[in-house]
Amino acid sequence: MAALGRHGRFVGTALVGGPLLVAGVVWASPVQADPISYINDLHSAGIRDFDGGDPALLQLGYKLCSQLTYGATPQQLQALAVQRSDTDRGPNGLTPQQAGDLVNYTLADLCPSA
Repeated sequence: MAALGRHGRFVGTALVGGPLLVAGVVWASPVQADPISYINDLHSAGIRDFDGGDPALLQLGYKLCSQLTYGATPQQLQALAVQRSDTDRGPNGLTPQQAGDLVNYTLADLCPSA
Protein backbone atom coordinates (compact mmCIF):
# COMPACT_ATOMS: atom_id res chain seq x y z
CA MET A 1 0.00 0.00 0.00
CA ALA A 2 2.90 2.38 0.72
CA ALA A 3 4.22 1.87 -2.83
CA LEU A 4 0.86 2.84 -4.25
CA GLY A 5 0.88 6.03 -2.15
CA ARG A 6 4.34 7.07 -3.38
CA HIS A 7 3.33 6.28 -6.95
CA GLY A 8 0.24 8.43 -6.60
CA ARG A 9 2.23 11.35 -5.21
CA PHE A 10 4.76 11.04 -8.05
CA VAL A 11 2.06 11.03 -10.70
CA GLY A 12 0.34 13.99 -9.03
CA THR A 13 3.58 15.95 -8.90
CA ALA A 14 4.32 15.11 -12.54
CA LEU A 15 0.84 16.20 -13.62
CA VAL A 16 1.19 19.54 -11.86
CA GLY A 17 4.88 20.16 -12.51
CA GLY A 18 4.97 19.06 -16.16
CA PRO A 19 2.82 21.87 -17.55
CA LEU A 20 4.62 24.42 -15.37
CA LEU A 21 7.96 23.24 -16.72
CA VAL A 22 6.74 23.49 -20.31
CA ALA A 23 5.33 26.97 -19.68
CA GLY A 24 8.63 28.08 -18.17
CA VAL A 25 10.61 26.84 -21.15
CA VAL A 26 8.26 28.56 -23.59
CA TRP A 27 8.33 31.88 -21.72
CA ALA A 28 12.07 31.72 -21.19
CA SER A 29 12.86 31.05 -24.84
CA PRO A 30 14.67 33.94 -26.47
CA VAL A 31 12.57 36.55 -28.24
CA GLN A 32 13.56 36.79 -31.86
CA ALA A 33 13.19 39.42 -34.53
CA ASP A 34 10.54 38.78 -37.16
CA PRO A 35 11.39 40.83 -40.25
CA ILE A 36 8.54 39.37 -42.32
CA SER A 37 5.93 40.45 -39.78
CA TYR A 38 7.61 43.85 -39.58
CA ILE A 39 7.34 44.44 -43.33
CA ASN A 40 3.76 43.12 -43.43
CA ASP A 41 2.77 45.35 -40.50
CA LEU A 42 4.29 48.41 -42.16
CA HIS A 43 2.50 47.66 -45.42
CA SER A 44 -0.77 47.33 -43.49
CA ALA A 45 -0.12 50.76 -41.96
CA GLY A 46 0.31 52.26 -45.44
CA ILE A 47 4.09 52.49 -45.30
CA ARG A 48 5.19 50.82 -48.49
CA ASP A 49 6.53 53.25 -51.06
CA PHE A 50 9.79 53.86 -49.23
CA ASP A 51 12.87 54.73 -51.31
CA GLY A 52 14.84 51.50 -51.57
CA GLY A 53 11.77 49.31 -50.98
CA ASP A 54 11.42 46.69 -48.29
CA PRO A 55 15.18 46.22 -47.74
CA ALA A 56 15.46 49.92 -46.89
CA LEU A 57 12.50 49.65 -44.50
CA LEU A 58 14.17 46.72 -42.81
CA GLN A 59 17.46 48.58 -42.54
CA LEU A 60 15.62 51.57 -41.05
CA GLY A 61 13.99 49.27 -38.48
CA TYR A 62 17.34 47.89 -37.39
CA LYS A 63 18.71 51.44 -37.08
CA LEU A 64 15.75 52.31 -34.88
CA CYS A 65 16.53 49.26 -32.72
CA SER A 66 20.08 50.53 -32.31
CA GLN A 67 18.84 53.95 -31.29
CA LEU A 68 16.52 52.36 -28.72
CA THR A 69 19.40 50.41 -27.20
CA TYR A 70 21.40 53.66 -27.00
CA GLY A 71 18.62 55.19 -24.91
CA ALA A 72 16.39 57.03 -27.36
CA THR A 73 12.72 56.96 -26.41
CA PRO A 74 10.00 55.80 -28.81
CA GLN A 75 8.56 59.34 -28.76
CA GLN A 76 11.92 60.82 -29.80
CA LEU A 77 12.22 58.33 -32.64
CA GLN A 78 8.68 59.04 -33.80
CA ALA A 79 9.34 62.79 -33.93
CA LEU A 80 12.63 62.21 -35.74
CA ALA A 81 10.95 59.92 -38.28
CA VAL A 82 8.36 62.57 -39.11
CA GLN A 83 11.01 65.28 -39.36
CA ARG A 84 13.32 63.29 -41.64
CA SER A 85 10.44 62.07 -43.74
CA ASP A 86 9.20 65.63 -44.30
CA THR A 87 12.71 66.75 -45.20
CA ASP A 88 13.20 63.90 -47.68
CA ARG A 89 9.72 63.61 -49.15
CA GLY A 90 7.90 66.83 -48.40
CA PRO A 91 4.13 66.47 -48.12
CA ASN A 92 4.39 62.81 -49.14
CA GLY A 93 6.30 61.97 -45.97
CA LEU A 94 5.11 59.96 -43.00
CA THR A 95 2.16 61.15 -40.99
CA PRO A 96 2.60 61.24 -37.20
CA GLN A 97 0.38 58.14 -37.02
CA GLN A 98 2.55 56.28 -39.53
CA ALA A 99 5.71 57.32 -37.70
CA GLY A 100 4.19 55.97 -34.48
CA ASP A 101 3.30 52.73 -36.26
CA LEU A 102 6.84 52.51 -37.62
CA VAL A 103 8.36 52.78 -34.16
CA ASN A 104 5.78 50.49 -32.53
CA TYR A 105 6.19 47.77 -35.16
CA THR A 106 9.95 48.09 -34.88
CA LEU A 107 9.69 47.48 -31.14
CA ALA A 108 7.24 44.61 -31.50
CA ASP A 109 8.72 42.81 -34.50
CA LEU A 110 12.42 43.63 -34.78
CA CYS A 111 13.70 44.46 -31.32
CA PRO A 112 11.21 43.11 -28.78
CA SER A 113 13.89 42.93 -26.09
CA ALA A 114 14.77 46.64 -26.39
